[in-house]
Amino acid sequence: MTPPQASVIVRAKDEARTIGRTLALLRDQTVRPEIIVVDSGSTDGTLDIARRLSDTLIEIAPGDFSYGRALNVGARAAAAQVHFAVSAHCFPERSDWVERSLAHYRRADVAGTGGARFLPDGAPLTDVFIQGIEHARLNPLWGFSNHASSWRASVWQEFPFDEEMPACEDREWSWRVMSAGWTLAFDPALWVGMSHAWQSAREAYHRGIVFMPAIDSFADLGPYSARDALREWWRDVPDSSRSKLLYRLDYRRAAALLGKYRGLRSARRAR
Repeated sequence: MTPPQASVIVRAKDEARTIGRTLALLRDQTVRPEIIVVDSGSTDGTLDIARRLSDTLIEIAPGDFSYGRALNVGARAAAAQVHFAVSAHCFPERSDWVERSLAHYRRADVAGTGGARFLPDGAPLTDVFIQGIEHARLNPLWGFSNHASSWRASVWQEFPFDEEMPACEDREWSWRVMSAGWTLAFDPALWVGMSHAWQSAREAYHRGIVFMPAIDSFADLGPYSARDALREWWRDVPDSSRSKLLYRLDYRRAAALLGKYRGLRSARRAR
């Protein structure tokens, strides 16, 4: 049989509400990918949906799960030369999402692709942006995200994901890869929304607590005081899709900044 052009790894646990839509959108792509679901202990019907709509279902024990390990398990089973990652609650709305991603690998130096709507300074991203390690070091909180991404299988074989990272395995991987001379292509047409990002203040706070120390472990974000958090809340509005006033009044964003402050504070104390 002809190998697939793309293999998509879908990480899932108790995603019965959303995974059916995610897998259906992947099956309807203009370039039909191999679909591999890596499940880490679902009990809500996710497995039944995955068996019906995926090509391969791999189950790992919840206690063995890490973001990096789930991707490495899926990548080892993948047949294509380009691997994709999509979270089971994320929806690639473009039918040419896979096809457009594959086109960026015509550049010999591109190791991976992702979507972005805005640059680190908040300006809209209107064309493909090629990121190298120097840009990443100047903007450590912006970059590669495995909620919807792709990478060369050959690069992954040399640089597998860190299975010990509690979070941000994607950003850590990208820094290692770019430090070796590769680049990443960010295309606004490849943006896939993260439906879980702002579901609740508790989740926004938890993400800050977990993600900031993880990024700090390889990027050294430096000191972050309560005054810095207050300044960011007032001044650094994420994008222009809503008014500055609404962003300042969003309790979930305030919770995320509090989580960031607490997370970086704990990281400093641990050193």
